Amino acid sequence: MGHIIPLFELALHLVTVHNIQVTFLVITTESTNAQNNYLKASNSHPDLHLVDLPPADMSGLISDDMDIVIRISLLVEESVGPLRTVLSGLNVLKALIIDIFCTSMFDVGEDLSIPVYSFFTASAVLFMFSMYLPVLDKEVEGEFVDLPRPVNVPGCNPILIHDFFSQVRNRKVNAYKWFLLHVRRLSMATGIFLNTWDDLEPVSLKALKHEPFFLNNSTPPVYPIGPLTQQIEPVETEYDKGIIAWLDKQPKDSVLFIALGSGGTLTSEQLTELAWGLELSQQRFILAVRKPNDYAASSYFSTGNESDDLKAYLPNWFVERQMGSGWLLLHGYRTSVSD
Repeated sequence: MGHIIPLFELALHLVTVHNIQVTFLVITTESTNAQNNYLKASNSHPDLHLVDLPPADMSGLISDDMDIVIRISLLVEESVGPLRTVLSGLNVLKALIIDIFCTSMFDVGEDLSIPVYSFFTASAVLFMFSMYLPVLDKEVEGEFVDLPRPVNVPGCNPILIHDFFSQVRNRKVNAYKWFLLHVRRLSMATGIFLNTWDDLEPVSLKALKHEPFFLNNSTPPVYPIGPLTQQIEPVETEYDKGIIAWLDKQPKDSVLFIALGSGGTLTSEQLTELAWGLELSQQRFILAVRKPNDYAASSYFSTGNESDDLKAYLPNWFVERQMGSGWLLLHGYRTSVSD
């Protein structure tokens, strides 16, 4: 959902503010209930057309323990054919806007003679690092994590090695190779849309305009168009009202809110350890519980599919004791408070 929401909000913005007709193509393979519900609830404009691409047969290609970058990249690769068919059937096609993991679509745009823009949903700093990664890959021998000092990226403060995200730390794995392939292809874009704005990252955006590296290394024009966030107000349920009422009765700054994001699932063992930690801390808390998964990479594809039975995820003693003592558990990532 971290990529779907800003992409869809961009589509809504183009339709409502600029009066541009938009066709939003949805890769339905392994789509979640959360994604489907969000798109269904948000699509109310007559000039915004949702088109579901037919599910791809991924049998034998992906597994539960596969890294998220590899998994998404393979899903996109298998969806190129249906997407090409859909685009070829559109009467008027002015441009194609793609996600960072959809760079195989550059070839489709070239074949159809249409400009292709990439929407980079993360920060300008990460974009700058991504554009510089091919240089690091060429110049650095061995693993980045073995470097003795922080990495200097043009226009950025030195980046500590332990701040590298997991797909970049091990250059031998396929996740790194896929990510490197995607960022190398970014130079093929007609332009880059960044989900950021000048007041948030003034130094980074200025560097993108003036640093010699970005001026001389085929970096496409960059357009900061953020912030693009979810505009649809979630429906408040009785459960939500109960949470707010409970919070209103607690002392100021006394409640710990625990939510690990759209991909932040825990294993069964980790979830039990978290329960013990909360029990022993005697801390008031709200816990956004998701179904445990021993394969972290697959958690992105289960958001919104969880059961409402807390005892299916947490130790029975924990659920009964916390609920009985007035502490509150929030489960399933299904309410407005959990977002």
